[in-house]
Formats: sequence, structure tokens, C-alpha cells
Amino acid sequence: MMQSFKSACLLIGMGLFGYAGTASAQQAAPPVCGQDVAPYSDFDFVIGEWDFFTADGQQIGTQTYTRREAGCLVVEDWSTFDGGTGTGMTFVDPATGHWRQVWMSPRFHIDYSGGLDATGAMVLEGRLHSNADGSEMQVRGVWAPQEDGSVRQEFWVRPDDTSDWAPLFVGYTRRR
Repeated sequence: MMQSFKSACLLIGMGLFGYAGTASAQQAAPPVCGQDVAPYSDFDFVIGEWDFFTADGQQIGTQTYTRREAGCLVVEDWSTFDGGTGTGMTFVDPATGHWRQVWMSPRFHIDYSGGLDATGAMVLEGRLHSNADGSEMQVRGVWAPQEDGSVRQEFWVRPDDTSDWAPLFVGYTRRR
């Protein structure tokens, strides 16, 4: 009798889980990282190898953006001709649903987040921290795809909420 009761419970349980699985399979699953859909494809316009130029046209370095971790992470490797380097890891933060970049160089590190604006530019805001003295300030990064295939990159800073944004750097990347 006890064996029959256990078997009946097992069959009922399997039926309930099977039904729940069928119902959830009929609903569209939300996208997950690594799929080639928004928001996970929003930053794809930077993937590749780039030459980096100042606003006046002088080439100062290179950048390479690659997808890693099954497409869930965009890694940026930056280097300048005078020896400067930096690495950024950019991803959609599952806790917020926003893009987030954590950047590290010998001079400073940045942690900022955001997403695409109405023009299709990636705009991230957060904090820039000096590795030398621990000071910090607000920072905004903007990656704006251009009609010629280049990407305009702007970086702005402000020491506090009451200050105006001041340009830190403006440049362009062109595909190698």
C-alpha cells in the first residue's frame, strides 16, 4: 500500500512538472547574454580592431574589442604609441539590465553604466578613480557610431553634481 502511494505521488508530481514545463515553454523566453539581440547586441558596433585618432586627426594608438564568455562580455584592449595601456570589460549587468563597464589602467579606473541614447550612441556614466591619490570624480563616456563607419569617443568629467561637464578627451576610431 505504501509503495502504491509513493508511486502515485511520483506520477502526479511528474505530471505537474511536465505541465508546468509545457506552459513555460509556450511563453517566449527573455533574451539572455550571448544572444544576438537587444540589449546584448547594442554595443556590437565597436567589435573589431581599430586605429585611434585625436579630434585633429593624429593617430595616437589602437583599440581592439572582442566578444568573450560566449558573447556575454566585450573586452577592450587599449594601447597608445607612447606606452599607455588600459583594459575595459563591458557587459549587460543582470542586476540592473543596463550596460556596465569596468575599466582599468595604470593611471585610473572607471566604473560606469548606462545604455543607448536616442541617437544610437552608447552613453555610460559613473566614477573615475585615480590610482595615484585615490581622488575621484564623475565621468561620462560616449561611443557614437558615425556614417563613415568610424566611432566618435568622448569622455567628460565633473568633480561634483553642481559643476558643468568638462571635456576630458575626444577622439575617433577607424577600423584597421
